[in-house]
Amino acid sequence: THSHQMLSLDKTKDIQVIKSFCSQKTMICMGKMDGLTCALRYEDGNLVAAETRGNGIIGENILHNALTVKNIPKKINYKGVLEVDGELICTYRDFENFSGEYKNPRNFAAGSIRLLDSQEANKRKLTFIAWDWINNPYDRLGDALVELGKLGFTTVPYWDGIDLTKDNLEEIMLFIKQSCDKESLPIDGLVFKYDYVKDYAAAGQTAHRQRSIARPRVS
Repeated sequence: THSHQMLSLDKTKDIQVIKSFCSQKTMICMGKMDGLTCALRYEDGNLVAAETRGNGIIGENILHNALTVKNIPKKINYKGVLEVDGELICTYRDFENFSGEYKNPRNFAAGSIRLLDSQEANKRKLTFIAWDWINNPYDRLGDALVELGKLGFTTVPYWDGIDLTKDNLEEIMLFIKQSCDKESLPIDGLVFKYDYVKDYAAAGQTAHRQRSIARPRVS
């Protein structure tokens, strides 16, 4: 059972809806990774749990295979509990070696992390991309992502502190897409969230969805 609900996002392809949403508060935009959502838990610097999203409340225990993912830190310099949500993905570059067996990188990542044989899972070259610090002690999500990077996590390409009175949303969206493409990261859209933790907490959630918004990728 997750310590926090891992809910899905509202979706739209309408740029005006996105602009309306982003005009409410200071926002952060990030790539929507196309893989398997998972939660990591550290206690006094040690990785002690790794879970798939599942139904948002209960997921699968994948710690045995998460320990084989090379870019997941096994120990971090942090006291207390730290919980990170992110995505297990296979980059397009790494997927080229397996494309004959699997339809797309997402299916490949989802199947690989559930393998019973950890040695086989280790051969699959999966990558963990962190996109949220659940018990974030900082004022902004952008600040938390910077600190996660310092702790050794690979973080999602993002643009924080978005203010539509001075920022061009279309340019920001293009920048995030190009950043993901440059790193060979599979994405299926962009995510917009409140940057300030206090705004995000005040917004709440519906029964099944977080009050964030995602724009499905359009090629």
